[in-house]
Amino acid sequence: MSRGLVESLPAADYGEESIVAATPCLGFSDFARSVAYGAYRRSGLMAAQECVACWRGREAVAVVLFHRVTDEIAPDGLTVSTAWFRGFCDLMRRRFHVIPMAEMQRVLASGQRPTARSVVITFDDCYRDNLPAARVLADYDLSATFFIPTQYVGTDHAFDWDVGLKRMPNLTWDDVRAIAQLGHSIGSHSVSHADMGLIHGDEARYELLESKRVLEDRLAMPIRWFAYPFSGAANFRPVHWPLAQELGYDLCFSAMRGFVQPNAQGNILPRLAMPPFRSLAHLELNLSGSLDWFYGLKRRLSLIPA
Repeated sequence: MSRGLVESLPAADYGEESIVAATPCLGFSDFARSVAYGAYRRSGLMAAQECVACWRGREAVAVVLFHRVTDEIAPDGLTVSTAWFRGFCDLMRRRFHVIPMAEMQRVLASGQRPTARSVVITFDDCYRDNLPAARVLADYDLSATFFIPTQYVGTDHAFDWDVGLKRMPNLTWDDVRAIAQLGHSIGSHSVSHADMGLIHGDEARYELLESKRVLEDRLAMPIRWFAYPFSGAANFRPVHWPLAQELGYDLCFSAMRGFVQPNAQGNILPRLAMPPFRSLAHLELNLSGSLDWFYGLKRRLSLIPA
């Protein structure tokens, strides 16, 4: 990205008050960080650091990951509030270039440089609150990809980690079709939300193939993308990528943090989970690359893992 492109971005007009309002349970230290992020943004250092990141060859796409968008339970590692999500959508529309998954695939295959501040939005796990979230995205003219574990759709199956929380229903097949009709895309999240790092051979083939077959039968559309459940380094095996290609998948995703680089096609691609970002300003700084220098310094000082 050229300096001119960075400087042509509209000035961010969300203040610290709106940041705090969109982030329930924000403590004093979080508020102080939000104020610091805002000051950094307004000082011009943010644009300068983004220019440096681009000059050094940063041409990545950020693939962001959501699970739940609801006010029925408190924000946690899988949950953002509806206010935070609307703030996110507004930020994406005004300050970033949100692209469909198919466009990212085309850019990766062509070897082209991604457009500055390109973002792909994804959802996992088929919570029913994903449907109103899909409608909010459509209101902002944003697209997303929803990764569906087929065994959960239209059932009362609950995930183990939701025990003790207020009951959160799953999407029905009509809901999934409604999401697709809003212009969003659908991908597979396996049949049973299996830990792919623990299964082999025919069982892995079944999770990949049967979920794809069910989604294509139910939705009458090709399913080209797969997101690994759990998605840490231990939750997939290298042999699964050739198998996924054989079965007709074009891209596979983890939930390991990182940005999708132009040379990443053929690998299991990283995504950035959203709940850890305490404010919209914090989110913008991370997605834009403005804090790359800061995280690089912390790695050199061994304050965070390399």
